[in-house]
Amino acid sequence: MPGRQSPMCTAIPRRYPARTGLAYSWLLLVCMLVLAGCASRPYQPADLEAAGFLQRAVVQQQDGLVISASVPTAEETLALTGLDLYAQGIQPVWIKVENRSDEFARVITWSIDRDYFAPIEVAYMNRRPYSKEGYQAMERWFRDSALPRRIEAGETRSGLVYTNLMSGTKGFNMSLIHRQGLKDFTFFVPLPGFTPDFMTRDFASFYSSEEIADYDQTALPRVLRDELDCCATDRDGVARGAPFNVVLLGKGSTVRRAMLRGGWVETPADPDIAKRARLQSFRGREPDAIYSRQRADGDELIVLHLWLSPWQLDGTPAWIGQVYYAQIQDPLLQWMESRGVTDTDVYKFFARESLVSDIDSAQRYLYQNLWYGGSLEKVGYVRGMDPVPLDNPLQGFDGTPFFTHGMRMVAILSDEFRAIDEVVYLNDPDFPIYSRNTGAPFDGREVRPPNDRLQTQTKGALTVTTAVPSAEEAKAVFDVDLYARNIQPVWIKVENRSDEVLQLTPMGIDASYFTPREAANRTRTGVQNENAGRYERRGHIRLSVLPNSAQSGYVFSRVDEGTKSFNVDVLGENEAHLMTFFVPVPGLKIDHYSVDMNTLYPPGEVREVNLAELVAELEAMPCCVRNAAGNDKGDPLNLVFIGKPLDLYYAFMRAGWDETETIYGASLWKTGLSAITGGAYRYSPVSALYVFDRAQDAALQRARGSIHERNHLRVWMTPLRHQDMPVWIGQISRDIGVRFTRKTITTHKIDPDVDETREFLLEDMAFTQGLKAFGYVGGVGAADYENPRGNLTGDPYFTDGRRVVMWMSGEPVGLDELQMIDLSPYRTGVVGP
Repeated sequence: MPGRQSPMCTAIPRRYPARTGLAYSWLLLVCMLVLAGCASRPYQPADLEAAGFLQRAVVQQQDGLVISASVPTAEETLALTGLDLYAQGIQPVWIKVENRSDEFARVITWSIDRDYFAPIEVAYMNRRPYSKEGYQAMERWFRDSALPRRIEAGETRSGLVYTNLMSGTKGFNMSLIHRQGLKDFTFFVPLPGFTPDFMTRDFASFYSSEEIADYDQTALPRVLRDELDCCATDRDGVARGAPFNVVLLGKGSTVRRAMLRGGWVETPADPDIAKRARLQSFRGREPDAIYSRQRADGDELIVLHLWLSPWQLDGTPAWIGQVYYAQIQDPLLQWMESRGVTDTDVYKFFARESLVSDIDSAQRYLYQNLWYGGSLEKVGYVRGMDPVPLDNPLQGFDGTPFFTHGMRMVAILSDEFRAIDEVVYLNDPDFPIYSRNTGAPFDGREVRPPNDRLQTQTKGALTVTTAVPSAEEAKAVFDVDLYARNIQPVWIKVENRSDEVLQLTPMGIDASYFTPREAANRTRTGVQNENAGRYERRGHIRLSVLPNSAQSGYVFSRVDEGTKSFNVDVLGENEAHLMTFFVPVPGLKIDHYSVDMNTLYPPGEVREVNLAELVAELEAMPCCVRNAAGNDKGDPLNLVFIGKPLDLYYAFMRAGWDETETIYGASLWKTGLSAITGGAYRYSPVSALYVFDRAQDAALQRARGSIHERNHLRVWMTPLRHQDMPVWIGQISRDIGVRFTRKTITTHKIDPDVDETREFLLEDMAFTQGLKAFGYVGGVGAADYENPRGNLTGDPYFTDGRRVVMWMSGEPVGLDELQMIDLSPYRTGVVGP
């Protein structure tokens, strides 16, 4: 079958030592013949236009743009490409764009999946079984079958985008830039063979018309407080289960959209899956829907159970829910459970320390997930049960203890995307849901900062101060090496001098932040228990900050060395206060720290240019980087930035790019170790390339799956200024693997489609709101696919010959404010030397 690797292509073990040189030669010859056969296969894909999955396309239209989307199954992908892409975590998405408008439209591939795989990258990952001609044919097919970015007026184009694998329903956004403004589409594409649990429910049969009760905003909170039981029960309706700590209001499709938009995964309708979750019961039913989210770097997950209730708010159904943290495998608790010791004080102590018991942290996570996912319209809280203290937890029928502040979160969901500053907090006296009583059941006392490297910002009556400890400082505070467990505590102090309750959202600091209990759980070894309460009391900062008060503590984030970039988002009743911090963390030797940008050029060399002069100067600049001797050309200089150094710095840090270490013993050791283990060394040094007779002023990179796969760029400040802003020129490439070379033994293999990588960066800057405007100039010189040029290590590349010019912003700029500047009237047609 095309694309399947023969068992003969695996390594051949040498069972017996060769007795003679002749025997060894014969063995070597046989191995070479086998390996040659393994790499002699032609590439024979199927016809994409005839693929059956195109008939399942989901269609949406908006303002003259008609978008169709379909997702092939694993089997359909194998039949189409001859490759088992699903096994590699790659899921193709087919998209067709019909542009019936009078203006061109530009597809933003980044919006579908920020970490998408480039077409030629996918081909390169699967090159080994094929002959040279076979790989060339595969590379061409993947390139030609990819979705183009530019769709002219009146044109219809289609193709594939290679995304990261998502089980169940494939949910994604797709954005296009159009003269009429930004156009957003949201798709939820079902895959054959997968049936989520709720699709098997007959919701219409659950309640009679007499049982269904519709309430207004005054009456429903009383029902949720007085008529809804505190907790689920077992299947017999006798024993108490976990608390109902969530109520979601929305149509079934609205709830599903909110969950998928927030990255939650549906549960298959299989009774053997989620058995423990299905023990919880409401009115004699197991959960109607179960959603979950798992950490990418661990076995922790968060689980949501939902039941359709008979109550409605002005015709909108209310879904009763439970949300909690869990661990896929907790060896200590599993060992106790396997030996029947669950009814002992020892088990209860360790279970109390587990993730499951901290249901309030899970509730807070769901609230933030809906808020940042743009699905939250209104939110408030209503009393669900009496508070249960940490030191005296209750226990459900399955033996799991829990503690809680006793409040139920009530969230009204929106079908339309809601900006973070548009969420309404239900504190109106006519809707008595008490959002002021959402603090954790701990004292929230002030915690000392870990060092004196404090940064402070003030907006009106709000002051936020932050500090980030180094690995050694964090160990001194928490008596354990948190950095080694990918945990970086961030100290936050919030001073609220207003008369309203403010809400701090840890998800702004890190979307995958750890709760204190998760941090404690990760530092537990064997039967040793670090006492989660200690982490919570020492490190926990409450979400609610009362009027005219201050509190401080830690939010546990993932590790970022070099510069720690994060947002601190504090929500008021009528305003969202958004602050961005960039905090240097000691420990790395960063390359640009040694470059004084203010002294690169004597004052007499710095020149202010207007727009026409800018274009002419940019097109006359060198086409490519050079080696140290200046006698050989390399990668194309396809980037231009206009902005202050901090504008560039903040934009890239906000977008998740990492700084680069200098080349020295420790960085070389970490690079080598990552190459051997396949890890992702996010700050790996890069080689020096030259423009203006000097090495790059700064290098940045965005790590992906491993050190072999990353995007990296280099920038040089030019002597030009435009509107009093420095002008920078740069080069970007996408590493897609490692290959052998005569010059350097090994080197990174780059994606030859350098324009694809250039456009990725443009989209990355736009979507992370670091870009004000963009346009294109020449200067590189075109090189087509059939006649590529080569870089300094011999890698081929092809390009349309353009440089993208990006006007950067230190402040966030919305996508709807992004400007496209037509620079073609100023083009000179010059190609740089």
